[in-house]
Amino acid sequence: MTMIETPPAGTLRKLDRKRARPQDDLVADYIATLVRPGDRTLQLGRSQFGATCLMRGAFHEAIGPAGAIKALKLECDSRSVSHERLSVAGSGEDGALELDLAILGRDLGFSALAGEWKQIAARLKVGGVLVLAGADRGPMGRLADALFRDPDWAFQDIIGGDAAIYRKIRAGAADAGLPEKEEALCEPVAAKPAHGLMSGLVRTLFGPRDKAGS
Repeated sequence: MTMIETPPAGTLRKLDRKRARPQDDLVADYIATLVRPGDRTLQLGRSQFGATCLMRGAFHEAIGPAGAIKALKLECDSRSVSHERLSVAGSGEDGALELDLAILGRDLGFSALAGEWKQIAARLKVGGVLVLAGADRGPMGRLADALFRDPDWAFQDIIGGDAAIYRKIRAGAADAGLPEKEEALCEPVAAKPAHGLMSGLVRTLFGPRDKAGS
């Protein structure tokens, strides 16, 4: 018979702090099911989900401006997650290691994607997972569309309404097209929806409904 431990009467159980966007809790929970202790994970740009990778015991690499790195460390501290296994791009030899999972932050512009995408895609191992946050608009939506049509990548799921999940299924999958319009590094993407197969699917499933059909 399975024993279930319960705290003594009057004991408060500490719950995880909720994120500003409730749907981000779904994404964090999904990532937690993928990451195992000792995995190598990476984030490009600002992303709170790096804290989830570290919590699961991954060796996590962060690429981005100082503000993005600081925000990740603050997120870890607020959740009592050690960032001992966190490395910052350029501070070690992690750039040559294969990745189990990569996260592209929601507010990335074209410059950040163009500068890092091919290297990240090449480092992601076959069977590895790519998380595109904010795949319903902007440059990230354009990349999601390109991957949706690319035979080297398999679309897995949409989590939280705008995070597209892909799995790398063939070696050399690093040539998917990038957005054509250049935008500043980590500059918030304008709220103009992308026009493509993947972004259209996201809007159809999770976008605001027309009043007549609600």
